[in-house]
Amino acid sequence: MTDDGPAPNALDRHDAEALIGVLAVVEGHLINGDLDPHVVDRLGERVVGPGAGAAELRVALGSLNQRLRYVLGEHDEPPTPDSGQVDLYVGFAAEADARAFLEAVHSAGNPEPVDGRSYDDETVRWQVAVHSTALPLSAEFDVERGRLLALAADHGGQDGGWGSPPPPGFTP
Repeated sequence: MTDDGPAPNALDRHDAEALIGVLAVVEGHLINGDLDPHVVDRLGERVVGPGAGAAELRVALGSLNQRLRYVLGEHDEPPTPDSGQVDLYVGFAAEADARAFLEAVHSAGNPEPVDGRSYDDETVRWQVAVHSTALPLSAEFDVERGRLLALAADHGGQDGGWGSPPPPGFTP
């Protein structure tokens, strides 16, 4: 039996749905840091390959989840490989503060202003998304995020978390 190509037998819909749920739970616990490091290492070896860390495992679990969703017909085409990179979100009470932050961070990436609805009891009126150059759950990501949040604090910004960038052409 080869490693590539379709499986010789179909996966039952219920099994695929259950696997999607299992992957989502494991990925959530991985992101929250709730998994034992030994478990992360073993899963990384099994799912990604030798030497894979939490960052690579997160990407692999998310990609596998999307491929299972494709199997169930939730996507018309197979999903494109996930780079694993995310946007870091920072919220500001005033547009002027957000624009000052944008100017200050411009050399750190390609910031995109996102016209903001408040996400924190109406105190955040403007949100800035900065594309990360590192994978979440990696040491590089922690350094990059810390640096950007310190810069944001200098401009009155607050952490809005991180997440996958919107698909190309997406408008809210």
